[in-house]
Amino acid sequence: MSMLDNNEGIRLHVDAVRAGYGPVTIIRDMTLRLRAGTITALLGPNGAGKSTTCKAIVGLIPAIEGRILLNGIDLCARPCWWRAQHGVFLAPEGRGIFPSLSVDDNLKISVRRGSDRERIYERFTNLASRRRLAAGSLSGGEQQMLTLAPALTEQPEVLIVDEPTLGLAPRVSEFVLDLFRELKEDGATILLVGESPHGLVDIADAVTLVHGGRVVWSGTPGDLNSETLEKAYFSDQRIVPSRN
Repeated sequence: MSMLDNNEGIRLHVDAVRAGYGPVTIIRDMTLRLRAGTITALLGPNGAGKSTTCKAIVGLIPAIEGRILLNGIDLCARPCWWRAQHGVFLAPEGRGIFPSLSVDDNLKISVRRGSDRERIYERFTNLASRRRLAAGSLSGGEQQMLTLAPALTEQPEVLIVDEPTLGLAPRVSEFVLDLFRELKEDGATILLVGESPHGLVDIADAVTLVHGGRVVWSGTPGDLNSETLEKAYFSDQRIVPSRN
């Protein structure tokens, strides 16, 4: 039995979830299993339902059907603030910052203790030198650092990052990916969501491909190949692994 075939050590279980906006269903029968202390890459083309899945997990939109379990506790009846208090953290696509507020004010909202904020400035010296500037004036990489900084001080149960390297220069992307490696070493459970597999698959322990609002393939990075990716991105049919 592979590591993806049993429920042992599951931190977050998205179980056959259907969700959308008003009468429009975006995801259907969405199923994910995030093991504690691992990185999972959720990949698919634009419009596949990746961001909708993120929003359903954190409670920004309701799950119409199915269950979302955190350490065995069903979150579907819990509001977003409860999920956040219990460690479900989303860094949304486009950065989770208040652009008109200063860097320091952004951190004061998400990191309560001054000592923790100073630790962040020690870790991210670019932010320290710009702490009084509006967050919207930062580079894309600096904004992503600001978004992820709270996770370094108060490790969430589950960290979900939508398009973590979108628009970043290669050197900055590698820096951000190293942050995820660091968080994983500290025991974090991470879901990295993206359209491009570049970089994300390299640090992932498991990969799930989605198309048309449903899972079409799940496996390990070692099982993933270009043919599987091509089928997943251009067809919404479930991909059956070949048996040798």
